[in-house]
Amino acid sequence: MGNYFQFIKRKRIKNFLLLTFTWIIIPLFLVEILMIVFEPYLFKGLYQYDPDLGFRVRPYINGNNQFGFNDRDYPLETEPGKFRLLVVSDSFNWAGGKDRNYTALLEKKFDNYYGQNQVEVINVGYPGTHTGEQLAMLKKYGLQYNPNLVVLGFFVGNDFRDADPERKRIIVNGIYIDINKKDELVILGYPIIGKSRLLMFLQQKYKVYQELQKAKQDSVKLLSNSLVASLHLGSTPIFEREKSPGILSKKAFLQVEKSRLKFCNIKDLLEGKRDENINYIFQSILEMQKLLKSRNIEFVVAIYPDEYQVNDKLLNEIFAQYDDLKRESYNLTCQQEILSNFLEVNSIPYIDMLERFKTEQNNRTLYLLREPHWNSAGNLLAANILFNHLVKDINNFFFGKLLFLQVERLN
Repeated sequence: MGNYFQFIKRKRIKNFLLLTFTWIIIPLFLVEILMIVFEPYLFKGLYQYDPDLGFRVRPYINGNNQFGFNDRDYPLETEPGKFRLLVVSDSFNWAGGKDRNYTALLEKKFDNYYGQNQVEVINVGYPGTHTGEQLAMLKKYGLQYNPNLVVLGFFVGNDFRDADPERKRIIVNGIYIDINKKDELVILGYPIIGKSRLLMFLQQKYKVYQELQKAKQDSVKLLSNSLVASLHLGSTPIFEREKSPGILSKKAFLQVEKSRLKFCNIKDLLEGKRDENINYIFQSILEMQKLLKSRNIEFVVAIYPDEYQVNDKLLNEIFAQYDDLKRESYNLTCQQEILSNFLEVNSIPYIDMLERFKTEQNNRTLYLLREPHWNSAGNLLAANILFNHLVKDINNFFFGKLLFLQVERLN
């Protein structure tokens, strides 16, 4: 009798395992396969996989152009007599949309100064990239525009920190993940990863939902406090950080800023813990300089500050929130100092926006609420700084063209 019950028990276990395999394991496996094979058809968000870059912005989505840049289409050849410059950067080239981004505002300033369409400012920035990845993007897409000048926008908040020479950021089912370049596996054009795509997708959606709920709660508190203040002051509340709520909760935003600030820990810098990232950026900039020089293209680096460097209130909040941070342990402008010293040694012109942003921040807010990018005032200020610096070189270009035409007429 005992053997019979053991037989029945083993049979039930086998049936359970068989049913589990048939109704759970196999369907999940098929879902994983479908998410690989049908990715180009099911996931048509902002990003898509690119075998060379890891990812790119999908062309002609949300108004962008043929290469996925936040700009209109341009002919690849520059019209004779016109000046063309590219602005290479990351998500800073997307804040404000296509018409109110600093690159578009810069082009309007040139239109007012030189006349319509005499200077073309082409926005060639991809979100989520650092200088090394932007170099690859410039080689593959940007230089097809045949520019006269390239401006590299360097954001000190994360361009050094993210510059892992082994990192390749790829897009899988609309989600970006960072992999080691050596571990990349592509079969029939599809990237293969050692993670469940379905699980990643569900985790990402849940994480976004949670963060949105926290951000909404913080925004309600902010609105309530502003209304109370306006009643006491007898005035209407002023929202200098745009109308939209922050995309991050206050806690999450302070955590992001803390992680960026920690790059400038003086002890870590002296011990060389940042050298690998720094040297990778230096190598990428030198390669960019060499590439552009070989094509007679001028090169300028524009250095964009992080908000904690210009907003004392935010900086104080970070140190108040985290007891493990000691102000005297950090060089708050280490990124600017490291980069500017390197650029000077290598005779690369640069524009450091830090002091202008610090001064103007005293008059008005320049960054979005709990979001690391510029608001409309910040975009306008960046455009003004770039215009005042670049107009001298562009004047020389047009002056040279004028001299050339006069000499031709005399001959």
